Amino acid sequence: MKLFSFFSVIAIFFLMFSCKSNAKEPIVSVDEQVISISQKQFETGNMEFGEMQKVLFEQVIHCHGNVISKPAGSAKVSTYISGLVNRIYCTPGQKIVSGQAIFEITGNDLIEFQKDFAESASLLVRVRSEYERLKSLFSENVGSEKELIFAESEYKATQARYSALKIKMQLLGLNTEKVENGGFYESYIIKSPISGYISQINVSLGQYADQQTAIAEVIDVSQFCIRIAVFEKDIPQLKEKQKVRIRLLGDPSEYMATLSSIGKNVDNETRTILCNAEIDDLGKANFVNNAYVEARIITSNDTVNAITEDAILKSGGNNYLLALEESRNETFFLNKVKVETGRTINGFVEILSAPELRKVLCKGAYNIQID
Repeated sequence: MKLFSFFSVIAIFFLMFSCKSNAKEPIVSVDEQVISISQKQFETGNMEFGEMQKVLFEQVIHCHGNVISKPAGSAKVSTYISGLVNRIYCTPGQKIVSGQAIFEITGNDLIEFQKDFAESASLLVRVRSEYERLKSLFSENVGSEKELIFAESEYKATQARYSALKIKMQLLGLNTEKVENGGFYESYIIKSPISGYISQINVSLGQYADQQTAIAEVIDVSQFCIRIAVFEKDIPQLKEKQKVRIRLLGDPSEYMATLSSIGKNVDNETRTILCNAEIDDLGKANFVNNAYVEARIITSNDTVNAITEDAILKSGGNNYLLALEESRNETFFLNKVKVETGRTINGFVEILSAPELRKVLCKGAYNIQID
């Protein structure tokens, strides 16, 4: 019996010790007028005082879009003369310069074209000689006017065909004198029309390529801009030169652009218009063609009184701040002040109406029950 009593006393002792250890010190002391916080409670709760700040708030239109190239910054490459792809000198993503060789094309069409040009050059020599002969005879009243007119017509037609074939020959990069003398080329080179990056290649070695098919595309990244889809209801707020904040997927950074053009057609399905914005600094990010962007068009901005979101306490459908009244004997005495709030941006809340407040509890206020 004595042994039982001994263990009972020990158990009660441990129970009382445990209850005392788990008991939590109240965070604050609250009466009807003032909330008091000890220095220890202030430090334990990681609380901080701050002041009302002047913060720039922006009125924005939220929209989305994608990175595109301007018309002059994109080139689709096709063949001048249909043929087989003999060599490919580039790869997708490769940086190239204007005039750089990217494909080599061969085939019967090239041979036939050179033959036509050589025959046209030879024919031109003959008809020119005949025209000049008849022209000389007519000036001496020997030849007939009808023969001269026919010779002149044939000469000009042959000259026109020769000139057209010669221009095309020069576009192919072939030596016209060599071809006129019977020195034909087995292939010709296709060169990049602009400097940029190869975005796609649509052919492989040995594949037949015709003039209607784009065999590659070149994108000039210095010509990138942003195409934005804006809902119809927001159109009245748009103006050229407005600033646009843009974000790329997976990139936490924010970049700036300037609205350069506003569309004049509403899409029947999405009820949006397409607008273009110039990227202010292309070198700040790795922009890629057709990349998705989130955009905010800034329509207006103003500077207002604001406080951090952590400082706002909600009770009974109202918003409150805890203002420092005084500090005495390592105790802070706070007053609950009702405020009206407005917009929120970057962790700050706009304060629409509030008395002059010197210091406000800006951090750790969520630990305080004010109901």
